[in-house]
Amino acid sequence: MFFDVEDYLRLRDRVVAAGCDIPIIPEIMPATDVRQISRFAELSGAAFPEELAHRLEAVRGDRDASYRVGVEHATAMARRLLAEGAPGLHYITLNRSSAAFETHRNVLDAISPRRGLAVGR
Repeated sequence: MFFDVEDYLRLRDRVVAAGCDIPIIPEIMPATDVRQISRFAELSGAAFPEELAHRLEAVRGDRDASYRVGVEHATAMARRLLAEGAPGLHYITLNRSSAAFETHRNVLDAISPRRGLAVGR
């Protein structure tokens, strides 16, 4: 689990430098709840980027705004990962698939825009 694309890219580059050519599929978890993500980062040792933490903290208590921040960040990560050659994406949903679904829809729309399709929550 990571929230900064650079973490994935460093891992990928270290693996390649070690002579391994097995694809590494990055996991994307839309960070929509600052308390939950802080706890996950603490338990896993994953870095929680300060900029993302500040953005989420600024909208703490506003579920819709937190959702938008998380989806926006996850979308930017997913687009960059694919641009950097990631072989695919794996979404962590934690039984809340709407943020992952919307993130994926945003990524697909960047490739092939669709009109008139609504993403529900």
